[in-house]
Amino acid sequence: RIMARRKQGRRIKRKTQKQTDTPDSAEDKTPRAFVFSKGKVPAALKALVNDLKHIMSPNTARALRAQKRNKLRDFVAVAGELKVSFFIIVSNTEKASYLRLVRAPRGPTLTFRLNSYTLASDVAATQRRPYSAGHGIWQSSPLLVLSNFDNTVQHQQLSSTMLQNLFPTINVQTVQISACRRIVLFHHLAEADGGGVELRHYVIKAAATNVSRGIKKLMRDSKLPSLGRYADMAEYVRGGGYTSESGVETDDEEKVDLPQDYVGRGAVQGQKVGIKLQEIGPRIKLSLQKVQEGLCDGAVLYHSIVRKKPEEAAADAARLSTRKQERARRRELQEENVARKRAKVEEKKRRRQLRRSTAEDEDTCTASEHEVTDIEYFRQEVGEEPDAAMFPSEARSRSASRSPKKRRRLASEDS
Repeated sequence: RIMARRKQGRRIKRKTQKQTDTPDSAEDKTPRAFVFSKGKVPAALKALVNDLKHIMSPNTARALRAQKRNKLRDFVAVAGELKVSFFIIVSNTEKASYLRLVRAPRGPTLTFRLNSYTLASDVAATQRRPYSAGHGIWQSSPLLVLSNFDNTVQHQQLSSTMLQNLFPTINVQTVQISACRRIVLFHHLAEADGGGVELRHYVIKAAATNVSRGIKKLMRDSKLPSLGRYADMAEYVRGGGYTSESGVETDDEEKVDLPQDYVGRGAVQGQKVGIKLQEIGPRIKLSLQKVQEGLCDGAVLYHSIVRKKPEEAAADAARLSTRKQERARRRELQEENVARKRAKVEEKKRRRQLRRSTAEDEDTCTASEHEVTDIEYFRQEVGEEPDAAMFPSEARSRSASRSPKKRRRLASEDS
């Protein structure tokens, strides 16, 4: 049967522009961060930058590439328009590698030393069954867990506050548990363990409890298993055993009744599941080196190595204050120079336009004064009045331009 071809009409765009003036977008206070490297860094650190972008997803620019000519002020210039409030900068020197956590646009800046790190690919290589991260787990922000931070210590309290503000807050009343797919752990190590902060990244998995290995295979795989060596299905279900010693029972604290549907087979509302965490990397051990007041600049509020006397701290504060005043004076002078140059350019443009209009008026007047008709040229050269038949078109135009009274006076004179 031959179907008639439907007439192809012109497509009408019903929605040509994304709405940006909605109340939700106007009140959006989700923290966003730029993650990039500065200077010459090895390939391992570049891979670490990509892993950090995965941690900060989706509130970061995954495709951001910092070029050699880019300065820090270039990122600050676009941060306000894109609502970016944090910079995570990875750099490398001959002695060590560093990670700077910067609050844009005015600071403070926390400089951490990278004592050791393990990439996500290396973590997956050490696991028997590494987790295959799909596209879905990067579409929601991770949950933040801060452990063993002492708020009575000033630099630890500042570090915990900066890390809390780095990730969005959670509204317990409206949160969808299906969006809680990852956990980021920052654990402050004791001085006996070397001190510093350890970062771990996990994925959350919900597994059904009290289920044998055979049932889990049926729930996990889309194909039916091979039952050739079993007499009936019951033997497969009873004799399949459990996945491990911890697969039979988990602690009661790890068992929850799902209030909503979650990701995974059998993770439906009302089902009791066991919550498990699987590490997906990276692992990073950091140690706080110093805290600066400004954006990668300013007074040093804390330093883990250098201890200054009150006199030296006062001298540094005075030097920074003088530098700030000098910078403000130079900026004010520069603005005055720019305003003066703009006024000079506008005045020059105005004079040029005035000269041009005056020249055009003079050319028009000169042309009208020196305009010589054919009849006048004949009269000047020959000395006689030309006949009317010689220049009929001009004679008609001249006669039409004369007033009736003037034509009557000329006719009376001729007679």
